[in-house]
Amino acid sequence: MPHVALPCCAVALAALLAAGCTNRSVEERAREQAEKIQQEMGDYDAAALEQQVDPAIVSEVQRQLTAIKEYQGEIHGTIDGVTVNAVQAFQRTADLDDHGLLNEETRRELAAAAQQAPARQ
Repeated sequence: MPHVALPCCAVALAALLAAGCTNRSVEERAREQAEKIQQEMGDYDAAALEQQVDPAIVSEVQRQLTAIKEYQGEIHGTIDGVTVNAVQAFQRTADLDDHGLLNEETRRELAAAAQQAPARQ
């Protein structure tokens, strides 16, 4: 068995040496990787704030979010940061992609959740 372990150790050692052969520190490589991930993800918040949705729909979404206690702002029919954050919180709770966009899936799930919410007193 020692003969089998030797090639495995040699492969692992070669991988470690190859990884360490750059002049960048572990922190620099981690920072570069994090920046790359952020660039690939895009700016969801900006897209969510720039979406064009009928004010009547936004007002309804704000009422529904209020019913499920995800939104405490004013019902004004305008997409703002508070509304987007509330939509994202709901999307996370509902196991949806939390991009903040008011797509059909989000609106359908939100309507169902609001309908099941206890009446406000």
